[in-house]
Amino acid sequence: METAAEPVRGRAAPLPPDERRAAILLAVRPVLLQRGAAATSRELAEAAGVAEGTLFRVFTDKVTLVREAVLAAVDPADSVPELATIDRDLPLRDRVVAVLAQGLARVDESMRWMGLLHELSRLEPGPPAEHREAAMRMWGTRQQAGTAAVNATIAWLLEPDADRLRLPLDEVIDLLTTVLMGATMRSVDARRRGLDSSPPDPERLADLVLHGVLSDGTEGDVRC
Repeated sequence: METAAEPVRGRAAPLPPDERRAAILLAVRPVLLQRGAAATSRELAEAAGVAEGTLFRVFTDKVTLVREAVLAAVDPADSVPELATIDRDLPLRDRVVAVLAQGLARVDESMRWMGLLHELSRLEPGPPAEHREAAMRMWGTRQQAGTAAVNATIAWLLEPDADRLRLPLDEVIDLLTTVLMGATMRSVDARRRGLDSSPPDPERLADLVLHGVLSDGTEGDVRC
């Protein structure tokens, strides 16, 4: 009696180069945040689930890998998928609180990443001046595009209540960003000076944006 042949099990099809590169950059983030520039090539390869040889067929060396991982992690566009999960059916205040909470966490993590980049620059010489200038132009373009994507997502989240706001959406988003960065830098400055400082409260910041600091009963103008 003939039996059906067992299916041939081979290796999964390899990812296209760009997808493999992005997957590695994402996979090494936890170990880099934990170990910083001291992370070894072996630890990075294990985190990515590949052999060291494979790692360095994708990236020329460890410094290049770490630098690219940092730049990918601080790309504003990286936060868009999480922002897009906020429910647009939530009350306006809840949406603003969620945006600010994610923003505070994002800024805090980005500062850790930039600290790693500074640590790396002390250990390894940077690229030649002409390459550095080109890299800075590319960085600026990437940051601008990422910021535009973030702002578009926030506008999409707030749009259902646009007619209830005194300011245009783009000005509201600028205000949110200003409050977010100001609160973050205040906490950073306090830590640098060794002062006790409570972390920024996204609920208080949301109330500040929506209602200001007056106590003349105008709070009811923005029904949340």
